[in-house]
Formats: sequence, C-alpha cells, structure tokens
Amino acid sequence: MAAKETDKKPVKPPGNITENDPDMKPDGKPGDKPGKDDMPGEGEGKSNWITVNVLKLLGRFLLQAPISTIKDIGGNINSSLCSLYSNVTEPFDKFYDLNSAQANVLFQGLQKCNVNITDQKEIAKLGQMACFFAPFTDKLNQSTVNFLMMKLKNCSGDVKNVYQNLMKSRPTDSINAEELKNLGDAAVGFSVNQLGNLSKKVIQESLDQLKKINGWSQGQKKALLEKVLDGADTQNATGLKKLGGLVSALDSKALGKLKGSDLLEAFKSQDVAQSADSMQPVQKKSIVRAILKDKSINEALKDLPPALMSELSSQTLKNATDSTLTLDFLDKPIPWNRGQALVIIKTILKNLKTPEDMKKLRDAVTGLTCSNLESMSVDNLRALAANEKMTRDQVRCAAAAYFKALNKKLADLTAVEITQIPPSFLLFLKSFDELIKMQSSTCSSVVSLLAQANPKLLPRSSARRQEILKFIKSCLNLDDTLTLNASQVYNLGLAVCYFDPKDFDNMGTDVFQGAIDKLKDCGKFEGKVKESLASKIIATYGNSSTWTPDVLNQLQSLLSLFNSTQLEKLQTNADIRVVLGNILSQVMKPEGFVAPDLDFTPKMDDVSKAFSKMVLGDQAATPSSKRRKRATAYNCSNVTPPTTDQIQTLNAGCTAFSPAQLQCMSTDTFTNTLDILASVKGFSMEQLTALTVKALEVYSQKDLVKQISSLKGIVLAFSQDQVKEYLATPDIDMLSAVGESKDWLNPEMQSKAKIIVDNFLKNKTVSNLTSSDLVGMRYFICVLSAEQIGNISNAEYSTAVSNIGKLQCPSDVLTALKNKAISTFGSPDTWSEHVAQDLGTTMAGLTGSEISKLGERVMPFLTPEAVSLIPPAVFKSLSAAQLRSLGTDNFAAVSSAQIAQLDTVKLQALNENSGATNPAYSAGHKISPAFAAITLALTLLTVNLL
Repeated sequence: MAAKETDKKPVKPPGNITENDPDMKPDGKPGDKPGKDDMPGEGEGKSNWITVNVLKLLGRFLLQAPISTIKDIGGNINSSLCSLYSNVTEPFDKFYDLNSAQANVLFQGLQKCNVNITDQKEIAKLGQMACFFAPFTDKLNQSTVNFLMMKLKNCSGDVKNVYQNLMKSRPTDSINAEELKNLGDAAVGFSVNQLGNLSKKVIQESLDQLKKINGWSQGQKKALLEKVLDGADTQNATGLKKLGGLVSALDSKALGKLKGSDLLEAFKSQDVAQSADSMQPVQKKSIVRAILKDKSINEALKDLPPALMSELSSQTLKNATDSTLTLDFLDKPIPWNRGQALVIIKTILKNLKTPEDMKKLRDAVTGLTCSNLESMSVDNLRALAANEKMTRDQVRCAAAAYFKALNKKLADLTAVEITQIPPSFLLFLKSFDELIKMQSSTCSSVVSLLAQANPKLLPRSSARRQEILKFIKSCLNLDDTLTLNASQVYNLGLAVCYFDPKDFDNMGTDVFQGAIDKLKDCGKFEGKVKESLASKIIATYGNSSTWTPDVLNQLQSLLSLFNSTQLEKLQTNADIRVVLGNILSQVMKPEGFVAPDLDFTPKMDDVSKAFSKMVLGDQAATPSSKRRKRATAYNCSNVTPPTTDQIQTLNAGCTAFSPAQLQCMSTDTFTNTLDILASVKGFSMEQLTALTVKALEVYSQKDLVKQISSLKGIVLAFSQDQVKEYLATPDIDMLSAVGESKDWLNPEMQSKAKIIVDNFLKNKTVSNLTSSDLVGMRYFICVLSAEQIGNISNAEYSTAVSNIGKLQCPSDVLTALKNKAISTFGSPDTWSEHVAQDLGTTMAGLTGSEISKLGERVMPFLTPEAVSLIPPAVFKSLSAAQLRSLGTDNFAAVSSAQIAQLDTVKLQALNENSGATNPAYSAGHKISPAFAAITLALTLLTVNLL
C-alpha cells in the first residue's frame, strides 16, 4: 500500500559538503579548503554569502553543495557566478566531478551574465562545462565547432552526445579522408546512416584514426567494417592491428579462422585488446579456441586480454602451472568466474602464506573453500575480509575460523582486539548470546563495527537482522527511536537498515534526514517497512509535487518507495528531468539469477515511467495503446513518432512508446537507434511486432538477412514464414544475437525456435558442433532433442559447460544435459567443486539417487539457480548433512514446494544455513517461503509431541 501524501510543511535537505574530509578544514580561513560550517543553512533562499572570493576558495568543492545552492549563486547579472566568470580565466577547468544536473543549472546562471556562451571566446573559459554543451551546439558556426571539439578532448566523462549534436547535420558524402582524420574523436558522433554514406576509400584511408576512437556502437562499427573489409587483410596480426577497436565487429567465424600466434600478437595492441570488452561470448570463445589450437594455456595466459579470460574453461585452466598463475599475475582486474577460481586456488594454495599474498587474490578469492579458510591465521583472515569479492558463505566460514583462532570469548576481548574484528565477521557469529552478555563499556565498540558491516550479506528475511537490532538497542539503552539524536544516527551507520516500521515512524524528521544517506545503501524495501519509509519521507520533505532537485538527489534510489501516481506529481522542469535521468542511470540490475531474498536492487519501474512521461510529455503511450492486435495498420498522420534524441535519452525506457509510435518512426531514426531498440528487454509482443514491420519496411530482403544479428530480440516477433525466409541459412552469430532471450522456450515460440535450429544444422551435424557453436546457440540449445544432445562431442561440451550451465532449459532437456555431463565428467559422486559450479543449472537434471551421492563439500558450489530448479521430489533425496552444507545463497533459493518435502531433521539441518541463532522470525517483516515453511513444520511437530 502506497504512502499517503500529506500537506505537512517539508523540511528542506541540508547541504551535503563531504564530512570528515582531511583536506577540508572547519574554519574556512583564507588558504584553507572550505569546511562544512562554511556552507549555507538550508531554507535561507539565497546564498548571498557566497562571494566571488568564496567561490575561488571553494573551487571544485562547490560541486558537493546542493543544486539549490549552485542555482542561487547565478540568479542575476550581479551574481557571484557572473563575477567569477568575468574575473577568472577558466573558472570551471577543475570541475572534474561535474554532472549533467549541475551543468544544467550553471548554464542557466551563465545565461543571465550577459555573455554569449556560444561565442568562441566564452567557450574557451568553460573548462569542464564544455563537456555538457550538447543543448547549444546548433547555434555554433563551423569555426566555433572546431574549437569546441578541441575543448572536448579534455573531458573526463562520456561526451558522445555532444559529438552527435555537432555532427548530426553535417553531410558525409563529400567528406575526404583528411577532413575525417581531422575530426578525430568527433567522428563517433556520426550516425549509422552518415557513416554508411562515407566512401570506402575515405574510410580505408582514415582507418588509422578511426580504429583508435572509443565509444563506437556495434551498429557504427559494422557500418565502418563493411567499407573496410574489401581492402583489408584480416587473416593475420597486422590486419587485426589495422582494424584496432573495430575488431569486435568481426564475426566469430572470421575470428576463429585466425592462428593463435596472430591473435596473441594482435592483442598486444591496446586498441585490439580493448575491443574484447565489447565482444559477445561466442566471439570470445572462438578466439580462445583458436589460440588454444596451437598455443599452451601458459602461453595464452601471458597475452590474453582480461575480458577473454572468462572463456577459458576450468578444465583447460587445470593445465596452467603455478609459475604462470603467480600471485602477481592474479593481482590484476581479471573477471575470473567461480569455477575458474576454484581451479586457480588449488594450483596456488601452497603459495598463499601472508596477508600480502591474500590481498593479491582479487577475483580469484572466490575459489577458497571452507576447508581452506579453516586453517588460516587471524591476520590472513583479516586480510581476506577486505576483499569485496568474498561470497556470503566464505565470509561465514572465515568468521567461524577467525573467532576459533582468537580462542577467546568476546566478553574477554580488549577494546583494541574488538576494533580489529572485520565488521562482516560479526554478522555471522555462531550465536549472538555472547554479545548480549558484553559489558556496556565494550558493547559500543561492537555497535561501531556493526554500523560498518554490509547488511546485504544477510538475506532480507534473515532472523539475524533482528538479533543485530535487538543487541544495538540493548547496548545503547534505546527503548524508542523517538529519543535518537542526529549524532547517534550518524554513528549507527548501516545498522539503520535493520530498523523496523515502528522505528522509522517514531524517528524525528530532522534525525531521519541524517539516516537518508545510509538508507540508500540498504537496497530494496518492501511491505510495511516500505510504507513506513515512504510516509516518513513525505513527512520530512513534503508532497512529491514540492520536491526540488536537491530532494531527489538526497533520496536517489529511495524514490523506488513511491508508486507511479505519486511520482507523476513531480515537477516536470528541466532540472528535475536531468536529475531523475542521472538517478536511473546509477541503478544497475544484476545479471543472471538472483534469489528473491538476496535481491537488494531497488525496483525503479515506476521511477522510469515517470521519467519517460517527462521526456515524452503527451507522447507517452497509455497502457491500452500498447496492447493492440498484431499487424495493425496505423495511420501515421495521427501519430507523433519517436525522435533519435528521445530514444537515446530513454534507452531501456523506450517501452513507453506505443506500437503505433514505433512503427511510424522515420527510417533514419530506426537505423540510427537500432542498437538501442534491439536491446530493450521490456517490449511487449505488440511493440516487437511494430518494430518488425518497420524493419521489413526499411530493409530489402537481402539486407534484412544481413541485419538479423542487429535486430536481436525483435526477431521474436517474426512470423513462422518470416523465420523460414530470413533465417533460412543462419550462422552462429545470428543465433547468438537472437538466442539470448528465454522467450524462445514459450510454447508459442518453440516451433519457430526449432525451425531456426534445424536450418542452422542443415550444413553441420550435431556431433561437429564446436564449443563456440555451443556457446553461441544460447537458448536454442534448449530445443535440441535428447538424442541430439547425446551426440554432442564430449570434448567440445567440456569447454562450453559453464555457458550452458547458465540456461534455464525445460526439465527434460536438463536431464539430457545431465546425461551428457555424466558421459563427460563421470559419475556425479566423483564430481569436484569446480565441475558442480560449472554445470550450473544442469545439476537440476540429476535424479534423486544421483543427487544423494554428491559430496558434502560440493553442495555450496551448486548455483542458486540450479537449486531453484531442482524438482521437489528430487530435493527431498538430499541428506541432512548435504542440506546443512548447502550455503547461504543456495538456502535463499530454496522454494516452499521443496521445503514441504523435508522431514523435521532435514528442515533443521537446512535452517542452519540461515546464520541466525534463532530460526523464529519477528513480526512486521516479510517472511521468506523457506522460513515460513520451517517455522510451521517445527510448530506442528511441537504440538504433536505435546
């Protein structure tokens, strides 16, 4: 239930100049950096005290002030901002942290200074402000455009949108090679159509410059590559180096034909190495497979870019030696997956001796097992605790090992020893009873540690959260949050994440403001806590219709607490719109499966809808307009079509367009934004159908076949006849681009999916599928028959297994894949930790007899996604010992249907993974299905015994 808005007068947010910054002194004397006390009090309306001298003193620290403060300094021609601009050569040159919302209000202020900011002399003074010049580019002459492009080279952030505005009206059919080279990075602003109009000769002669440019979209790369391939030899290292960053647009077949030595040599070029970051898994696998044909794993590891390391199979990594997998080699940002990490740790374990060694593990730390951690020293465990890549189970095991190694009761620890405890370890104490017994003189030190511990390590419904809250309240003698003061809230830090609805209801509004910054880091709120927080925010800041950009910046992801009705009342001015867009861009959805109880990502759907309405105004589609019958002929004379700018601004929010709007967009808009449109996940089938109609209108039959890979998810809306026509001879890159969606497994889609797979296998037998093919097929693997899966080469399957293990195939297909795993890796009772981890969802295909034979040491390395897919009738075959070893993440993935199959002994064993002293859970919080079922079963048992 949404919070009810009131008419209570809002409390305006305080300034947020960084506190406790060692470079910022509180007295603000000349020569010192400004401190918190120098900032204006909120509610003063104008920041008249900020003179030009104060602005000079503040420098880039001005950007830590609220937007309202920045806005106030530029109110008129006599403002401090105008004085600063007139008297300082480059007042904004150090504004490296400037964001679009701040730039927007600064530009508004400068426009009141009686200066023409589109004049070249004025642009020279803009510094980092020039990086946000996109709204004014249409007012510049060519000389000024060239000057601005020089300034943009000094920008610290992404300025592609500025380049796009500068280039959008520039004709390209008459540009020569010299002119294109002189554009430099600005060429990234050309649209796909504009690049297509450049002659082959011009592109080929400018390739040395074009290949170095960062920020090309995949569509832009393909447009350039189409003109280059005729005149470039891409079958050796020299040819690849000439392509530079465009290498990522080569198809996997071309990449797979190259010699390993040529590929490794090419990756010594920074441009080529960086291109791997934007490659698809099928391209990466093709490269790795080609390299390993004639190079050893040790040779490959020396020169492979980090982005390609993820496609090295665990089986292959087993052949790497510790002379290659050194600690210094691991001390790099390499995204090892957990299966790889397990193999790496086995190889180097004997070399892990000191805390410094532990710090070098980085991503490979996830390969440490509980048995590895149990024998480590206190110092080594403390060093590992600082690694944010540690999994929940590793933190739990490390905590147990740490407190065992201390060999002291918590009550006997000195104040110094308490402060040395890694905060995260306290979350996984075997029992909180010891903490309760601590003296008040030392318990406050423990509270300080709990205030630093990441609450996201604990499942959202974990009873440990309430144990922590109970301990904190007991230690602080806190009976009611009504008595909390701002200093206490500050000291509580992240512990405010454990507060219950009553705690928030009773908190004073001034004190609540102090908790906002920490509440943003808590993650997702639901149920009564969500309602309570929403009500408290309205009581503190007023109705949403009165919220300023400062309020939005303070709330950030907490906007997810409000429904679309409340958010639609936000003001729709440019400042609000820019801030809202910034907030949405900072909330990233996790990739892959996440158990609901471990999903801490705020749900921003309603915020996205509100933002879309601000961008589109009356153009925003109504829910009913998104649900039209397929193949509807729209009268486009009555439709306002999307623009390129709108699509680029909304990105994933393009779901706000109606099918009519999507179908009626111009050809240029469609081709120039296809990369975005084809990647939007939330389109309805009606919207996808409209995009299909547009694609058929834009491309000829021959061109549409070539564009299949670019259309991606749009292909889902193809009719069966269109699938037969346009995917008659699909290659693996087409399957990879189209097959990312699980929707192909829907009953109405499966017949089309089988046609695509059958067409792909016309010229290739299943037994000849390579690991690159298996990776590239994605969800199309799930429509293969059991016989076809059985015919897959064991060797090729073994090096593609971790990719296949991420697919949620139907149960009969998982059974067939499990049989393939047995024929490849042997009996399940012999499977190691890394095999179980790599097999992923395939483990859900095991029978009751097979799953009961898995070793206890393997259980924590089942993936949560696999656990969620195990049929309840099979799940009950797990022993109490196996269930006890399942782990925190896997425990969170257990369903109520699986729970219902367990007896009391097994339920108790499973519940040990919750990490709580007490399995019972307090009222007022959402109870997970697992906890609910366990509690009910134990209660019924107790009643029966009585």
